[in-house]
Amino acid sequence: MPVALCAAAALAIPLATRDGYVIQLLNIAILNAIVVLGLNFATGWTGQINFGQAAFYGLGAYTTALASKAGLPWVATPFLSAIMVMIASLALGVPTLRLRTYYLAMTTIGFGEIVRLVIVHWEPVTGGTSGLRAIPGISLFGLAPQGPIEHFYLLVAALALAVLVAARIRHSSLGRAMIATKNSEIAAEQSGVDTTRIKVLAFMIGAVYAGLAGCLYASSIRFISPDSFSGTQAVLLMTMLIVGGMGSIAGCVIGAVALTILPEALRFLGQWYLVLYGLGVIAVIVLAPGGLASIASLIHQRQARAP
Repeated sequence: MPVALCAAAALAIPLATRDGYVIQLLNIAILNAIVVLGLNFATGWTGQINFGQAAFYGLGAYTTALASKAGLPWVATPFLSAIMVMIASLALGVPTLRLRTYYLAMTTIGFGEIVRLVIVHWEPVTGGTSGLRAIPGISLFGLAPQGPIEHFYLLVAALALAVLVAARIRHSSLGRAMIATKNSEIAAEQSGVDTTRIKVLAFMIGAVYAGLAGCLYASSIRFISPDSFSGTQAVLLMTMLIVGGMGSIAGCVIGAVALTILPEALRFLGQWYLVLYGLGVIAVIVLAPGGLASIASLIHQRQARAP
């Protein structure tokens, strides 16, 4: 029931406001939610600290942009983006996912910086710091959404599919192996789980989520630049996961939407909005370690304890 109400509320948003800027901001929030859902596989469920998600997001976006501008039909670009990020994730994941904790985090940070530098300095292909403009839009079986509202409904459908797939994986044997790897890698190995394989699969699935989100980003916004996929964005994606609720599918969506919209909602404060934004993030982490998704259960527990 709560899921149905949330879906109905989301679909009704364009009826409540026709402000193109608001709808476009929500479109960015939805794309961020898909990327954070992907990050949740490796970090939330498998316990690997991954700061490379923004790089996979960028790889998907640039692959789609370059392929579309070269004349490839749009329907082929999601597959091409997925293949590109799968290759990149395997090239990074197979040798590095044997590493643990901070070593893996440092490796993924380095990977993200390498991708950013290639994008910036391969100017004849990527456009460098100026980015790529006039990217062909989405065209799927004769349907070509125009404007932010039509893109909004398409992206909501994509997010719903991403959530459904994540939920199915979570309750599968693969999902249980991921959780077991996070809880105790040694115990999981003794139970017959190939933890290295599970970590590589989680890393790859998360990269595919980011790559497909990048495909939709390039084709809906129709302009991309390296700034959208920088190390700052990687940290922001991790923050969205933590604030929303690490390991929670609903938390991924809540955290991504909240931390995409909040900075714009606080713009009226000028430069002070960063202070309030930071304090809000700290307050959530301290008062609700399980993230925003855990607030309802925390309130219920306190009410149950009350005399």
